[in-house]
Amino acid sequence: MNGEVYHTVGDEFVGSKFGRWTVLGEYIKNNKQERKWLCRCECGTERYVLERGLKYGSSQSCGCLRKENHEKAVALDLSGKQFGELTVLERTFEKSANRGVRWLCQCSCGNAYVATGTLLVQGKKTHCGCKKRRDYNSKDITGKKFSKLTALYPMKQRDERGSVIWHCRCDCGNEVDVSYNVLMYTHQKSCGCQKKEFEQHIHEFLTHIDGTSVDILQSKKIPVNNTTGVKGVYFIRGKYVAKIVFQKKQYFLGAYESLEEAAVARQEAEKQVNDVVVAHYNRWKDKAEKDSLWAQDNPIYITVTKDRRNELVVDCFPKMPEEE
Repeated sequence: MNGEVYHTVGDEFVGSKFGRWTVLGEYIKNNKQERKWLCRCECGTERYVLERGLKYGSSQSCGCLRKENHEKAVALDLSGKQFGELTVLERTFEKSANRGVRWLCQCSCGNAYVATGTLLVQGKKTHCGCKKRRDYNSKDITGKKFSKLTALYPMKQRDERGSVIWHCRCDCGNEVDVSYNVLMYTHQKSCGCQKKEFEQHIHEFLTHIDGTSVDILQSKKIPVNNTTGVKGVYFIRGKYVAKIVFQKKQYFLGAYESLEEAAVARQEAEKQVNDVVVAHYNRWKDKAEKDSLWAQDNPIYITVTKDRRNELVVDCFPKMPEEE
């Protein structure tokens, strides 16, 4: 019954720690009949917390951890980091209304711009405001080169956002129509020929097994759209969300109050998935080089699942002698 207090000592949750919470032997149920456990934070605060919030990391403390992380963020050095079109140059000593640290940035359009570190890290400030100006997408770029594309002349057409369409010539000789938005902000590099060339030669430098590139599994390169500086960790709605992608499927690793916690979760997932798969591939490759007939009869395939504890489980086939 909603509001009734239940006491238990045998449940696996009792005594467990989740972030700064320690689960006590008491819970209530909400309107959806979900359990809310009485927990004690390391700072001494006691509060009922949803069980799923504890399991999936959406609640790590009573709020004291968020406050500490905010104080750390204020002291974070963002110099040289890029957030969208903004590149951070240096810290300023101007005071903001919320006491946040303000940073002098250089926008890709050439303007200098000052923004607070909080707004930059949260992805709420990615340009100086140039994208909001009505004329930003209609500037004269005749003769300007964008990688392999050279803008020749503007067309009468506009894209769905009102951006001028430019007729361009690619270095390969093809001519294509591309919007100002795409040329300036999505960094299209060619008419499509560069992508075709890449796809034709990708097998020469990428090793694929069961739909997965071993080279990418070993790569530490951070995607250009990542603003946290940690691969697989993104700042979304006030939380650091960790995930890992394998065989084009995303596996959610949790939402954390701090970047450090999310980074640890991502690193553990890499050990459980990427490192295991790469090690298995290397063992398979050594045997395949010695016995090509065995390799043909025993191709590699990988499965990734989650167990009852929501932990990643990787199964690699074929089983090698040392694994059996």
